[in-house]
Amino acid sequence: MVENDKRLNRDLLTGPIYPVLFSVSIPLMFNNLIASFYNLADGLWVAQLSIVQFSATSFVWPPHYLFVSLGIGLSIAATAIIAQLLGQDEHQKAESYATHVVLFCLALGVLLSGFGSSLAPSFVRWMGATGELASLASVYLSILLLGYFFEIAYLAFYSILSAQGKTKVTMIISVFSSILNVVLDPLFIFEYEPVFGLRGLGMGIAGAAWATVIAQVVKTLLGLVAIRSRANNVRVRLRGVHLKWRKFFELIRVGFPTALGQSSAAIGFTMLNSVVAGYGTATLSAYAAVNRINGFLTTATMGVGGSLTPIIGQNLGAGKKERVKKFVRAAFIISTVLSVTGALLQWILRNPLLSLYNLSSHGEERIVWQLAMDYMIYSVLMTPFIGYFNLFAGIFSGSGYQKYSAMMSIGRLWGIRLPMIFLFQRYTNMGEEAIWIAMLASNVLIDLFGFILYRKGKWFSEPRLKH
Repeated sequence: MVENDKRLNRDLLTGPIYPVLFSVSIPLMFNNLIASFYNLADGLWVAQLSIVQFSATSFVWPPHYLFVSLGIGLSIAATAIIAQLLGQDEHQKAESYATHVVLFCLALGVLLSGFGSSLAPSFVRWMGATGELASLASVYLSILLLGYFFEIAYLAFYSILSAQGKTKVTMIISVFSSILNVVLDPLFIFEYEPVFGLRGLGMGIAGAAWATVIAQVVKTLLGLVAIRSRANNVRVRLRGVHLKWRKFFELIRVGFPTALGQSSAAIGFTMLNSVVAGYGTATLSAYAAVNRINGFLTTATMGVGGSLTPIIGQNLGAGKKERVKKFVRAAFIISTVLSVTGALLQWILRNPLLSLYNLSSHGEERIVWQLAMDYMIYSVLMTPFIGYFNLFAGIFSGSGYQKYSAMMSIGRLWGIRLPMIFLFQRYTNMGEEAIWIAMLASNVLIDLFGFILYRKGKWFSEPRLKH
């Protein structure tokens, strides 16, 4: 088993740059693609009910993500730590951290699932939703947070596999669970499933939430199977384990900047959604539809950025700095090609893509459609910059400088986007365009900040390695 692990390490540490980068990033791309496809499909099904129900699913994304961000922080911390230890050939220490992160995530999941679900209506109310939007959003969010335990449990398993570069395993799990979700959605949402006419449960937006939770349960079980299988070379050893508070605190210390950045971003998006909702349901629907399309078309660059964390972690752990430079250079070339292609597709296919959301079948059809088309222009322009943002995040996380990623996440929303919107609202009559301009400008400016941090080179000259 250890020999298999060393062979994988040699691939990441000595294999050709582009093949290694593609071998790790392509499964992540596909994984993100499937997850984004689910988000698209989920929105498409709910959009058939009403524009308000469609808006409700996007409205509650930020508070839901606020909880998930804690798990993401721990997951990225565990990925970086385990990857660096594997690069240093410290297999037993890597297994010890793997055990600690699993126990940590399970405890956090138990604690926050019930707490979050019970507070869901309060979150929605604090965001300023009223009437039907508030009622639907509360139902949807409370069910999603009830399944939070399974989300964070899977993130623990994911981090262990990702640190080894075993992204094909996580891809297979994601594909299966996402397909299950897409199949369950219409059966749970409609009284009669619209494709084959099968009798469904007719639960509406609540059905969409329950379908998601069931898929998450299955995803977690598959993750558990993978962790206990031969595919995994970093064992979680619960029997006779000697827990050390130092390792829990190390996970918190390393994961805190990422969790802070992600949670601050979630709170910022919560405020942003409240601002967007203040312009009316039509604006919120246009904003949600374009963001889902953009998210789908930026999955490839997300995969490239995500692959850099274990690759850079292992190579810096092994002291192979020149190799790190080559990986970074290759990642920027690949991301540029992919993001420009995604932007062109988004523009060329803008009409059929937006038509999928049935935006023209509701009362404010012309307004929603025009708002979506206006925002699409800005979305296309900012697509490459979203790709670079993901690259910088992967580079800094892999080198142990998660605080840089956190600074970028916080700065993009709190330092640039929200202040710009509030200034535009106060001193101009730009209307919804203030939101679109702020979205684009914040992505461009934060990438300039990330480039400055990158060029300073502290992440490269003084990496924070685990021993």
